[in-house]
Order: sequence, then C-alpha cells, then structure tokens
Amino acid sequence: MKKIVLIGMALITMFSSNIKAQMEDAGQNYVKLQFVQPLGEYNDFYNSGFGAEFGRMFPLNFDIADGLIMPGLDITFISTQFNTGKEYEYIPATSLTPALATKSGLLWNLGVKLGPMVTIGITDGLVADFSIQYDPTVVFSLGRKGIDADKLATGVVKEKSASSVSFAHRIGIKGDIRYTHFLFGLEFVLGSTTLHYNHSIIPEGASLTDETSLGLGTLLLNFGFTF
Repeated sequence: MKKIVLIGMALITMFSSNIKAQMEDAGQNYVKLQFVQPLGEYNDFYNSGFGAEFGRMFPLNFDIADGLIMPGLDITFISTQFNTGKEYEYIPATSLTPALATKSGLLWNLGVKLGPMVTIGITDGLVADFSIQYDPTVVFSLGRKGIDADKLATGVVKEKSASSVSFAHRIGIKGDIRYTHFLFGLEFVLGSTTLHYNHSIIPEGASLTDETSLGLGTLLLNFGFTF
C-alpha cells in the first residue's frame, strides 16, 4: 500500500510539472483564428463571418491541487470579427407593390478583452483553459443600403447607403483545449449595441427607425497556437 501511495505521489508530481511547463515553457502569447456564428437577432441581420485575436495568458504563482490547477489572467490585446449583411424586408409585398428591403453591409467588431482564467491539467501535455472576460467593443457598420424615400413617389427605385459607429459592453465565456503549442475551443459572447443610421434611407411609415438596438450574441469557434 505504501508503494502505491509513493507511486501515486510521484505521478502527481510529474503531472504537476508538466502543467507548469505547458503554462511557462510552451508560451503564454496566443494567436487565434475564429469562425463567427451570430445568434438570435444578430443572425437575423448578419451572416456567419470570421475573426482573429492576439493576447497573452498570465499565470499567477498559486498552485492548487499540487499544481494541477493554476489560476491566472487572460488579456486579449486585440479582438476583431467581420460579418456580411442579409437582406431584410421592412415593408412586406402587397398585391399592388413589391416588398421594400434594406441590406446591411459589413459589420466590424473591434475590441479588447480582460478577465480571470484557470488552467486545469487533463493529461500529459494536455490542459484546458477557462476564462470569463469583459469585452468592450467598438462596432462599425458600413454600407447599409435602403430605398431612397424621395424617389418612391416618382416610381424610381434607388438605393442609398449609410454607416454607423457605436459601442458595446460585452461579456465572453471561453473554454480552450491546449496541446503543446496548439489550441482549439469555443467562446460564447453576450452583449448589444445601438446602430445609428441615416433616416433618409428608410421611407416614412416603415417599422425601422434611424436608431435600432442590435443584440450581439455570438458563438466563436477558435483555432490557434501559443508561442
């Protein structure tokens, strides 16, 4: 029994050192490429897109469970995602008139992230990182197109464009699996913003206004590496 206990302690010690090596020797900087899937209202107006992040993990000098669990800080210095827009009918078609629609152009999110993290050892060389980050984001919406209200009376259909710059308070919940220098994982982001558009592109009587709230619920699929 004593030998079993000693062997078990030796394995735990070796396992603990491997986790520390993964945090310290394998590199703490990370680069991620992302598949961006809008959810809910966000998905109603925008297509799937792509993104990228660059950041750094800062492990804290607190060993928990003989080094099998290590807390830290996860800082993403730059986080950016792109989506293209979908067509949206704001005046349905009738027997006399066709439907009128507006199309959102590119939506570009640009922000930073900051929050606590914890690394948990799974097996030799394989660890899991979990974090919750505050994600202040600037939202650029470019090239939203709509029907020129002034041209409707003359029967001429002409598009006009507008743009918007707004701010969003977002929260990201993230889980990554790392093996040596490679990682993959999922992140769920919650938040919303208010988009500001020129009222001139939207005909009178339409349900849309020059300001509209947009939920930014997003699922991110991350692929990357540490260095």
